[in-house]
Amino acid sequence: MHKTFKVAYYSILLLMFTIPFACERNETNKDISGILEAWKTTDVTQTAVCSRIYKDSLYIRKQADTSKDCQASYMDFLGTLNCLRDYAKKNPSSRLDIRNTIYEIYGKLLYKSDKIDYLEAEGSEALQKAASLGDQHLLAELYRTMALLVREEPLRAAIYESKSINILQKSKLEDEYYSPERFAEMAEVFFEAESYRDAIKYGTLFYEKRTDSVSVAEVMRIMNILGTSYMETNKWDSCSVILETLADYPLNEVDAENEELQKYKQVAAGKLGLVFVKWQQYSKAKEALDNLMEISLKDRDTANIIYSYLGLAQVHFGQKDAKKALVELKQARRYAKTKHFGNLQKKVYDEIARAFELQNQEDSASAIIKKDRQIEEYLQNNRQSIEHLQAKTELELHQIQTSIDTVRKDKAARVYWIWAILVIVILMGIIILLIRGRKRFKARIHRRIIRQHEQQQRKIAATELDSTLLRVKETGLATEEEWLAFRTNFSRAYPNFFQNLDKALGKKATPAYEKVATLIYLGMDNAQIGKLLGIDKDSVSRSKRRIKADMGCQDLQATISAM
Repeated sequence: MHKTFKVAYYSILLLMFTIPFACERNETNKDISGILEAWKTTDVTQTAVCSRIYKDSLYIRKQADTSKDCQASYMDFLGTLNCLRDYAKKNPSSRLDIRNTIYEIYGKLLYKSDKIDYLEAEGSEALQKAASLGDQHLLAELYRTMALLVREEPLRAAIYESKSINILQKSKLEDEYYSPERFAEMAEVFFEAESYRDAIKYGTLFYEKRTDSVSVAEVMRIMNILGTSYMETNKWDSCSVILETLADYPLNEVDAENEELQKYKQVAAGKLGLVFVKWQQYSKAKEALDNLMEISLKDRDTANIIYSYLGLAQVHFGQKDAKKALVELKQARRYAKTKHFGNLQKKVYDEIARAFELQNQEDSASAIIKKDRQIEEYLQNNRQSIEHLQAKTELELHQIQTSIDTVRKDKAARVYWIWAILVIVILMGIIILLIRGRKRFKARIHRRIIRQHEQQQRKIAATELDSTLLRVKETGLATEEEWLAFRTNFSRAYPNFFQNLDKALGKKATPAYEKVATLIYLGMDNAQIGKLLGIDKDSVSRSKRRIKADMGCQDLQATISAM
């Protein structure tokens, strides 16, 4: 009966210890009231309120975590997540599921505890649910969360955030969630991807919403992007306004000495040459383009070199000199091959074909047109890839749902194997307990017998000590032989006393210290101690003071009695 109880007891302990790890669960007694209150917010400030809650409950907690690898705050996050999931099970709601997903993404992304692909799949499933709810602000928040997930891919992140901004702009809330600096970053990303309309949109938002804290260099950089984007989309009036503003941008005395800012102004003045070409002001255009060429060659700015040659070729076309135009275009083609400037390459080849046609060189024109078509095909593929990215959320929903199902099956399989291993471990534990139980029981009985024997010996020693004490009170402890005999009997009755005395003193006790301490322990006063040791009361008092000082205690009697 005793063995069965012992086995059951240890089995329950083992089960209680391993179940939390098997189920990947954590403590579920977290206070989630603050998060739930944020989630219940129904007006348009819900996203902002929840964002603050996530930062307070995740980012700030991680920053304050001093444990190794931030395990304490990570386990705290998992515990909170489990509480939120339990709450959602008791209160089924698509909105709660979506909120749980957002909280999970924020936490696991912060602690890098899950693969991005899996988190992105979870986020895409939440996007489906949010779309079916018709909650535009929740949808905007999800797009922002997805942008955070793919921040290592700037173009994808910008596309997700553009979806969020489109929703927020309808309620005029974009300023609450996006800074001018972020608009500038998005403009630059889209400009690099040659998505010029998006570059214009976010460059304009930056320019309109910029604050005094934004640097002059940042403003001029975005103005340059805007001017070039307007030029690429053939909006020449807007291009002219931006470039003229940039060329005449007022600078204070300090900024006027900044070479980078001066260069922005010079490049803008040079690019105005392309505007002058469109307006058929060829002399002004040539002067501006020559300046742009000089600056660009000096800085090895390939894109602006190509623009310069293209502009000069346009000047020659305007002056009915296709031969000189072709010379300029061949130079442009040389630079266009240096890097893959898709749109600029196409422009160069378009103009070369035009030059050959004006000179009646049909074969050369055909060859160039063929090359031009190849570039057009490349650009088309590039545009399609961007469009694919922009539509990625919608196009991949089915595949993502399949991935989610696969991941869930894998997790279920892992849990199954964990439980199987758990059962095996418990069975092995039970077998080990059964095998070793008898030996442990015998050892325990043996130790109990030894303890009982020691207790009996101590009782006998205490009785002997009492007899010895009566004799000592008559004869005293003046001689070494009498003390050693008494000390031996005392040690048998109180085996740990002298060891504890040494610890309290912090050193080995002298025979004099041992004699005084022993008699104090037996409850004798100064007169009795002095009589037994053959010394006067003052000597006893001095000995007590020395012992008390060495022990560093306030009450010598209480300290020694506790040994």
